[in-house]
Amino acid sequence: MRNLIEKICGTTDLIPNFDEIGNNPNYVFVNDPNFGTIRLFDVEGNIVNVNSWIECAHYVNGGWTNNISDFVDGERIVFIALFFISIIVSYLDYRFNFFKRI
Repeated sequence: MRNLIEKICGTTDLIPNFDEIGNNPNYVFVNDPNFGTIRLFDVEGNIVNVNSWIECAHYVNGGWTNNISDFVDGERIVFIALFFISIIVSYLDYRFNFFKRI
């Protein structure tokens, strides 16, 4: 997990205590002006913009990622492709009697 956090959030000397953050519902992340805002995504497509390394590490540790394509549903792509192929074949059959020649 540490490698993924460093890949997405960058490196730091901080050692985060994720248990303290996760167990405190009133925990407030402090904005770090030296940290560039990073957009993270979860499996449902929700977006969060993080403004500090500790906030970024907390979300990445919770399963968020900086790449929405990590959660692309391949079945949806196959369905859409087959749908359009069936429309094209139906049109060809209607317009040119494509299957009656065979």
